[in-house]
Amino acid sequence: MPDQDFCVPIRALGPAVAVRGDPDYDAILPHLSWNQRLATARRPAAVVPVSTAEEVSAAVRAARHSGRRISPRGGGHNYQAAAVRDDVVLLDLTGLDRVEIDRSTRRAQVGAGVRGGDLLERLSAEGFAFPVGHCADVPLSGYILSGGFGWNSGRWGPASASVEAVDLVLADGSIVRASPGEHPDLFWAARGAGAGFFAVVTGYELRLHDLPQATHSINAAWNADSVPVLADWLTEAVRAAADGSEITILVGPHHATGEPAISLHAAATADSARRAREMIDPLAHPPATALQIDAVAREDIAFAALTKLSAMPGGKRVAADHAWCDGAVGDLLVALQPLAGVPTKMSSINIFALGGNGAYALPPDAHGSALSRGGATGVGIYALWDDPDDDARLQQWVRDVDVALAGFRTGRYVGEADLTAAPGRRAECFTPDALARLDEVREAYDPEGVFARWP
Repeated sequence: MPDQDFCVPIRALGPAVAVRGDPDYDAILPHLSWNQRLATARRPAAVVPVSTAEEVSAAVRAARHSGRRISPRGGGHNYQAAAVRDDVVLLDLTGLDRVEIDRSTRRAQVGAGVRGGDLLERLSAEGFAFPVGHCADVPLSGYILSGGFGWNSGRWGPASASVEAVDLVLADGSIVRASPGEHPDLFWAARGAGAGFFAVVTGYELRLHDLPQATHSINAAWNADSVPVLADWLTEAVRAAADGSEITILVGPHHATGEPAISLHAAATADSARRAREMIDPLAHPPATALQIDAVAREDIAFAALTKLSAMPGGKRVAADHAWCDGAVGDLLVALQPLAGVPTKMSSINIFALGGNGAYALPPDAHGSALSRGGATGVGIYALWDDPDDDARLQQWVRDVDVALAGFRTGRYVGEADLTAAPGRRAECFTPDALARLDEVREAYDPEGVFARWP
């Protein structure tokens, strides 16, 4: 049976509240985590759907009254299910889905639960764009909170660099707006702190970008045995591609044949189709001796269609990690080739690079942000599977890939790194100064530990 003393202030929040022990609680629990490996691993004390900042404020006050910690959930691809914690009041932010676009100021007011693909469609209709996440179903909440390296980040920077203000509910239930002029320390922290943030983000004010007039993509694939032939060529082709173009090199099973493969996906945006094609043309001419699976395919597409190129299947068991690396893509390929025989067809190692050997980092500005680590390349390690009996094997594969990257690794991205894998993982995501400042701001705004930390 539910804890009746606990239920009183929580149930008063509305009929949609689910308290642990309720008849429908066990049916709701598996849907709280995108990663089905962790779907029932932790049991919140209650799940509270919210759709306004005022409802969030009421939920925070009720949770404090009940003596429970609070954990906000946006509903995206957090590989470690960071929001789903034991014995917390979990705030479901998916109802915070407003989108208000002001053409005159080139700004948008958006709720934390808005999904990137939906936002991009709305903005495109008005001639605007924003560097949303690579997968269309990722909401803005945790994505921007972690910094947000998404589409066209090579030209616009991470999503957090285009945030003008953040709407928040603090540990005492107060509703505030953080910006360079109001609560600047919170504004700094909310752009890169990642999961376990010490307030609830309810919305963002975004600075919009002109919708790119042209977007061009290149796709190709080769057998993984071609790595010795491809390595130097890819290193030079990435260097020769134009600044701002985005290149992803996947090491893992080919999507159709299942054979160990090296797959290339490149995209560029520009004011004309001709210029977009030129930006990534160096990647369209691989060595003739490479063992081809898919011939080079080139396509002009709409910018908003980019999110459809990188969808991740839902309902899977997942293990994942991330590393910022300083090695050339060819050197990384050579190091990773022995691991190309990924145990499942849905898994892969993704090497992310920017044309012209640009670096993933937050452009310096007058305000700075908690997002303080980047690298010449990012490497995402993604294992997805269905059978629980494969858990140990796939998790070990992720660890093996991370070990293979040790000689190149310079840090990790807080939005994708497995912070539970080893002590000190969180420190690898920030500079020492940024990490110390985050702890100071947390102490100032949540000294009682109302919000659940992560990990």
